Amino acid sequence: MTANLHIITTPTADTPGTILILHTVSRSYVFGNHGEGTQRAITHMGQRLTRVQDFFMTGRTEWNNIGGLPGMVLTLADSTTTRYENAKAEFERKQSDTKKKSNTRTNVEPERPRLNIHGPPNIKHMLGTCRRFIFRKSVPVHATEYKDVAPKRSEAGHILPSWQDSNIQVWSLPVAPSNVSEHVQLQHRLDQKRSAYDMHFNDFDEHQAPDSESLEDRELRYDRIRTALVKHMFDSNWSMDTLQERHISEIELPAPALFVRNPDSNKLEPYHGPLPGGDQPLPDVKVLTRTPWPGALITALPPSLPASESLSYIVRTHGARGKFDVERAKKLGVKPGPNFSRLTAGHSVQSMQNETITPEMVMGPDRPGQGFAILDVPTLGHLEALILREELKSDHIMMGIQACIWLLGPGISGHPKLQTFMNTLNHVEHVVSSVDDCPNRLAMDSVAAQTIRLGQIDVHRYHTPFHDNCTLPQVGLQGRISRKEGPLNNAVVAERGMVFRLMPSYALSKEAITPLLSIPEIKATTPQDIIDLGNAARKDVENHKTALEAWKRLIARPDTEITTLGTGSATPSKYRNVSSTLLRVPGVGNYLFDCGENTIGQLRRVFAPGELIDILLNLRMIWISHLHADHHLGTTSVIKAWYNVKHNGVPANTPPSMPSISTCAPIYGLSVISHGAMLKWLKEYSFIEDFGYSRILPLQVDPVIGGRESGSTLMLSPNPNLKGYESEYTLKREDYQTVLGLSDIQACKVSHCNGAMAVSITFPESSADASTNGTSGPLKVSYSGDCRPSHNFTKIGRGSTLLIHEATFDDELWADAMAKKHSTTSEALSIAARMNAKAVVLTHFSQRYQKLPVLQPAAEDEEHLPAATATEEALEGEEIEEEEDAEDPTMSNMDVTPMNAGGAAVPFTKAHWHEPGERVVKVRSPNMKVAVAFDYMRVKLGDVAQLQYFHPALSKLLADEALEEGLAGGEEINGNGKKVSGDDGDGEERKTKKKSKRYN
Repeated sequence: MTANLHIITTPTADTPGTILILHTVSRSYVFGNHGEGTQRAITHMGQRLTRVQDFFMTGRTEWNNIGGLPGMVLTLADSTTTRYENAKAEFERKQSDTKKKSNTRTNVEPERPRLNIHGPPNIKHMLGTCRRFIFRKSVPVHATEYKDVAPKRSEAGHILPSWQDSNIQVWSLPVAPSNVSEHVQLQHRLDQKRSAYDMHFNDFDEHQAPDSESLEDRELRYDRIRTALVKHMFDSNWSMDTLQERHISEIELPAPALFVRNPDSNKLEPYHGPLPGGDQPLPDVKVLTRTPWPGALITALPPSLPASESLSYIVRTHGARGKFDVERAKKLGVKPGPNFSRLTAGHSVQSMQNETITPEMVMGPDRPGQGFAILDVPTLGHLEALILREELKSDHIMMGIQACIWLLGPGISGHPKLQTFMNTLNHVEHVVSSVDDCPNRLAMDSVAAQTIRLGQIDVHRYHTPFHDNCTLPQVGLQGRISRKEGPLNNAVVAERGMVFRLMPSYALSKEAITPLLSIPEIKATTPQDIIDLGNAARKDVENHKTALEAWKRLIARPDTEITTLGTGSATPSKYRNVSSTLLRVPGVGNYLFDCGENTIGQLRRVFAPGELIDILLNLRMIWISHLHADHHLGTTSVIKAWYNVKHNGVPANTPPSMPSISTCAPIYGLSVISHGAMLKWLKEYSFIEDFGYSRILPLQVDPVIGGRESGSTLMLSPNPNLKGYESEYTLKREDYQTVLGLSDIQACKVSHCNGAMAVSITFPESSADASTNGTSGPLKVSYSGDCRPSHNFTKIGRGSTLLIHEATFDDELWADAMAKKHSTTSEALSIAARMNAKAVVLTHFSQRYQKLPVLQPAAEDEEHLPAATATEEALEGEEIEEEEDAEDPTMSNMDVTPMNAGGAAVPFTKAHWHEPGERVVKVRSPNMKVAVAFDYMRVKLGDVAQLQYFHPALSKLLADEALEEGLAGGEEINGNGKKVSGDDGDGEERKTKKKSKRYN
């Protein structure tokens, strides 16, 4: 048996915790902090999770430790399902071939995949809050919570492992800090909430509260509720094609999508007749409606409180049998062959002299299991409780433990109590990972190297990501916390790539440690022709200075800065993180459009701590376009960073009140505007962590409806949704400027998923704008989120100064864009032209390849381009589709699609496809300037026009990088440096293998 433990991350700006992966011959296991950026960091380290089904989370249930888990589980659920389906298809094919050949030999049927999550209390609650955006089938997720209770023991009195399989044994060590006191008032409020939950909000008929229920039994019942909900999310047999027939009078409001069967054609048609509660009489008709997705029926989770337990583990491999002594067996007269195998397997055999030979006679001594302890200590109180644990003093458990990996909170490293305890475990190797000992090195090497090269081309827009290889402790948003204690003795500092060889014998290897990124070496390897193209671009900017200044005068608030923090789609990749764009408007404030996983890490790389503190202090609004994981999973950590900087982590005493909000806005200060489901997710998660929810204004936006004059309204969430109470919860337009810094905000539904919206925000006209003879007007910024081209979006965005639009697919992949409800490059630019937008930033690119479309201005005789005509045709019928995407309670999970819920997939036709090759995208508006976004790009709005001159250099750089990676991976590259295969995860591989799917 072999077993090796790899350190994947240490604490840095964009890898907040420590992750370790234990590899054995048959399985791999993930241990540590599963914070945001974990999945991306694992990719950068070249590690694969194909054999992982067990995740052991350490520390407390806080977003800093668990924020990367939902996205990683989504990815693994997809990939494991795909592998299982491929393996099962291969198994069935072989079974069929066997029957045809009358062969009695059978194959082993593949094991159905599952994921096991081990963690501290409230892990199930956290997973349950994700029910609005996670839907997967046939991948059971089993969550186990370890609480600070007495461990189970064997008959001999030994503490039993908390979990084990054929490779390892695991002892969980949950500890609550020794200095925690009971909060009577909080417990009283919790009891009130739980009583209300059981009376009004418990949707599980089989888990209703019985009479005279003890507190312990109630906790067990709540645990069963949370477990059942997680099963609905990952192991449901629900299908959106399943319909049930009911009389129209039995339909409950809000009504789901309703259908009737045409008696002539026997086909289903939408029902548009009267509904219960309306003014018109109901017809005597039966309608068909979808069977609700089980998660849609669950309005609330059992109330909970933050848990103080921090979780650690002791892990040990099973012992291995001794080595078979061939020479000894021969001397004892054992015939070589099957008898050798039987002895090795532990069975006795007969020698050639007819004597019984037992395994003990030919096997060397058994090798004991080897292991490690991973000890997560966030505070001194946790340390004081941990060192008292019996498991760490037990010879029975600690036998074979060779290393202690300490994950320490700020200020714990070097504490005398820690040092004293380490000295008592002097037979093990101590390795420390903390912000006190590990520098803020660059962790995402690929994108850092790319950004350094981009900076060689365009020094004003791209800068080396912030890092500090020397300063300890690390400088954070609270400044540098000076070390109060001396350095640790007899301990090794954890480093990325460090490997602990556990079996067959222990050794600590530093050979694979990832070296620090060398900026001079990266710059030296940039090809000279790319440097020359960059120099030529700067000369072009200088030569066209007059025209560029004239265009800049057309722009309102030209010093507004756009920072593209994440420009990829679906899942984070080596070069592009998931969606987020920061808008900084001088004198007004800062605005985030979408907030994908690890947005806070991207912010900490783009800006030094001092500048980032200023950004957070002036952060006024976060807009979340829809509830797909790649657009919102970073919201919690950004709010918490803002909360700590702005309010020092102190909650508000009272909830916000709309009638008086203009006078008390500074008490709150950050508005989160989105679909109601997003705001409910934030509220539900706030039950288990104080991340700042009490200080934000959660505002639900009412989208503009096509054909109606009324615009969007903003209402505090949650609200009673009752007539007569609107003024108590609606933000008045006269308060927009005080609360949001805006004069207007309009949103509209778009075709992508349930609840998806695009937005357009308008700022008050500045004195500088007014002085430009009215040519610029007020600053207006429109953001698409994810969508197909939208007619309503062009209406609310008309006259935009800046359009930020997704361009997920290249034009040649129009069929993919249609199927996944995204836009192509030409479609995005056509929308910009219809809006008469002056500046466009294209973002949200497919992760399958690095993308830089070739942009050229259209000539006068190219007014009606094929791509533009297709967009116009799409917009003609698109408004109907938006209306049909109205709220449907059966589809309340944004992750549900026809492809992953048993419905009919979008058909592909040959006419959808364009031939691959270099595609030139025409820009139809002469005054419209286009920027193609990369992560970490910072551009002033008035300078967007300069970027066109840098396109040749950027295109050459990316073509070279794509060619290099493609050759390494054996993929075919086209003339643009793009992979010829345009499948973004929804098509089929060559031959018959399916690919894993993400529906974001």
